[in-house]
Amino acid sequence: MSKTKRQQKQDARAIEQMNEILTGKVQVQYYDRPKKKPQANRIGGATGNEDTEELAGRYVRLLSFLLPGILAMLSEVDDPRNPNKITHSLPVLILYGILMFLSHIPSRRAANREIGGSKASELIQELLAEYSSMPHADTLARLLEGMEEGVLEKRYEELLKDLIRSDKFNEINPGRFLVPVDGTQKFSRRYCWDERTLSCNAGDPEKERYYVYMLESVLVLNNGMVLPLLTEPVENGEHLDGNGKQDCETKAFKRLAQRLEKLLGKGCVTILLDGLYATGPVISLCKNYGWEFMIALKRDSLKSVWEDFEGLRKIEPENTLEAWWGDRKQLYHWSNDITYTYGNNNKLLTLNVVTCTETWQESNKLKGGKPTEKRTEYAWLSSSRVTATNVFMLCTKIARCRWRIENHFLVLKHQGYNYTHCFSLNWSAMKGFHSLAKFANFVNVFITHSLLMADDVAAEGLKGAIKKAWFFLLAHGLPDQYQKNNFKPITTNSKCPKIHFRKIKLKLAV
Repeated sequence: MSKTKRQQKQDARAIEQMNEILTGKVQVQYYDRPKKKPQANRIGGATGNEDTEELAGRYVRLLSFLLPGILAMLSEVDDPRNPNKITHSLPVLILYGILMFLSHIPSRRAANREIGGSKASELIQELLAEYSSMPHADTLARLLEGMEEGVLEKRYEELLKDLIRSDKFNEINPGRFLVPVDGTQKFSRRYCWDERTLSCNAGDPEKERYYVYMLESVLVLNNGMVLPLLTEPVENGEHLDGNGKQDCETKAFKRLAQRLEKLLGKGCVTILLDGLYATGPVISLCKNYGWEFMIALKRDSLKSVWEDFEGLRKIEPENTLEAWWGDRKQLYHWSNDITYTYGNNNKLLTLNVVTCTETWQESNKLKGGKPTEKRTEYAWLSSSRVTATNVFMLCTKIARCRWRIENHFLVLKHQGYNYTHCFSLNWSAMKGFHSLAKFANFVNVFITHSLLMADDVAAEGLKGAIKKAWFFLLAHGLPDQYQKNNFKPITTNSKCPKIHFRKIKLKLAV
């Protein structure tokens, strides 16, 4: 396209938008677009005047609030080992596994090298009275192999129940639960090591790959925290249907939705989903649970709905809003009560569709810094009727929070939790390590969002603050300035009550 034609199109679009504004067809509003807080960029002073030992002391102090309650909860799990051959107690091994992920250890071999040869024993000894020696990572793997499958995931659900029903949680997140859901792959191999693995070959049997796939959900809180919620494995075996068809993400969503309903209840949840879930059965399931939803809608999905939307868009010019989100210009169009039928029984659904066209200017380095216009389009299915007063909130403030789970996957895979490392090819042990990583991520999220660590996180970043704290703890042990009597050692025989989060005096940044 020539420059003249491109300029003519831009001019025509500008004139059209001007006429829409002058005639009142388009309303104009402005919203602030939040920007990330810049991190320090000075030499040798990332944490300001505070040194690494003080940072580690603050981290350990917050750790002492959370770990004892978690260990007391997990110590109630049945130990499958022979009592006459036990060297390390169940809480010691579980604590060792959680410390692996808290300190961002990449593998079992690295755990033997970095934790086994470090001063982390001081921390374990202060937490557990029965600690005598450092365990081996293979001992932990054998323990997880013998455990009942999914038992640690159930304990994590209990932890979430205690949190959600606490007064502190209501202070952080009053109102609805914002729950993005998405699937991701953990790892793959060229050979089938377990019958429950999924397989794909892209049409070529010689390129057969076997992989582990998880359907994850997270809880997005009002203060910016993203907590890991429930995990539903996408696996064959009992989920393989009679026709030999593999388990899939949409089937796993039905199982996950049942668990979410038991945990979060009905009518107080907003589910955020990508375009894969823009189907009649998924929408009906959300409506049956009384959940609100924002589901991304692709152009090649629900073609009859798109045809009705494009037709209604021409005769409903009042369903338009123009807004500025920071330096980005947004143009919204919506239509409500679009009918859609699906299935052999022609089940009827009423859908609300909204689109957003966003434009902004970016400097092009290849053209000497000359600004160029960028343009992108979004579309969603909304459970709520869309109006000019709520369209910005539904699309920009709520629907875009689905990207938080993509950021969560980025953290798990590339920022310390080694999500794509199997840790064990035994299916039960693999799930066990996965659950221990969730406990560790849960603890680190709470610590890094507390006011006590706010300055450290602002200077170092989330990953940097955790890395610096554990660098000191593994090399030097507990900080000298830390009061060791703040720990409450527990034993396997003691009936230590669960430490509910409502009882923890942990002030969070709201």
